[in-house]
Amino acid sequence: MSFLLFVGLYSKPFWFIMYENIQLPKYPPVFFVKTTERFRHFLLRLYRRFTHPNVALMEMIQNLWLSGAIGVASELGIADILKKGPQPVSELANLTGTKEEPLYRIMRVLASNGIFKETRHKIFTLTPLGVALQEDQMKHFIDLHLGKIHFQMFGEMMHTAKTGNKSIELFIKGNLFDHISQSPGLNEQFNKAMTNTAMMQASAILQVYPFPHYKSIVDIGGGHGFFLTTILSRYKHLKGIVFDLPHVVTEASSFFEKYNISGRTEAIGGSFFDNIPSGYDLYMLKNILHNWDDESCVKILKNIKKALLPESKLLIIEAHLKDDNNPSFAKMTDLLMMVGLDGRERSKEEYHLLLQKAGFNIKKTYHTVSPLAIIEAVPTPGC
Repeated sequence: MSFLLFVGLYSKPFWFIMYENIQLPKYPPVFFVKTTERFRHFLLRLYRRFTHPNVALMEMIQNLWLSGAIGVASELGIADILKKGPQPVSELANLTGTKEEPLYRIMRVLASNGIFKETRHKIFTLTPLGVALQEDQMKHFIDLHLGKIHFQMFGEMMHTAKTGNKSIELFIKGNLFDHISQSPGLNEQFNKAMTNTAMMQASAILQVYPFPHYKSIVDIGGGHGFFLTTILSRYKHLKGIVFDLPHVVTEASSFFEKYNISGRTEAIGGSFFDNIPSGYDLYMLKNILHNWDDESCVKILKNIKKALLPESKLLIIEAHLKDDNNPSFAKMTDLLMMVGLDGRERSKEEYHLLLQKAGFNIKKTYHTVSPLAIIEAVPTPGC
């Protein structure tokens, strides 16, 4: 099979896998994704080598403007409207309560970037990229990350560069998570965004990690429990707990009922800075430690260690920094951690040091088709 044919097979826009009634993206094998990623980086370097630096940098700057347009389309729910069929911009404006002329100017930019398609008479249709803006895909994640507060944080990055402090402190008081918890609307948006993220990441993780080897799982900081639900839906012998702050896990029980796993699950409210449910086979931290500084991470890890059985294992699922000049999801999200939280993205070596301080050893690392890697850790003997 030729390389181009292989690319074609894996570029179909609607590849999904079903676990019971849960629809997840279906990804190609890890080796294929890593190979095409290297090829994509080569093409990017080639493009920039033969493009004047002024032009290349101008295009990067324009990504800010494009992000603003994506945020408007997502918040207005344009992709869900177009799910029902093509619509003229006049009808889109009518349905969303916007002005036709500025909406058209936004939509044609998005169409020129492949997110929608414009046909004659200013009629717009959905594309595979546009599907990602729908309610059941990445809409809530996009709304959260392209909302006003994110533009404020990154607009004041100079404050962080000069002071070493988070730029978000210029707009809110206290910790970002406390700010989210005090706003019912923002709290709902955040947790739906995390469910969107779990949907995107779950099948990549299920593809490589041997969950069938266990009988019980605790998802620490697991939000509404979507990631845990996908695991339990696939493996019927497993039981699980989602553990998160009380105001977060209130929605988890209805979520478990929706996916018919309530008999094997439980939602427990609490803080991982205090006590963690004990006596389970596998403990998971997905996209948690990057939110916190080293001292806080060690405290979380030590609390988990207290809860482990002798044969229990810990999974740390995070993006890893690499010492190279390639485009990097981890290096980008590290900026978000820098301006908005006290955390940071870390290399595998840095996670090794954190785990060592908390009394853990790394047993194995699993790489996925996503930017995430899975560190499997066990308590250090004698600690």
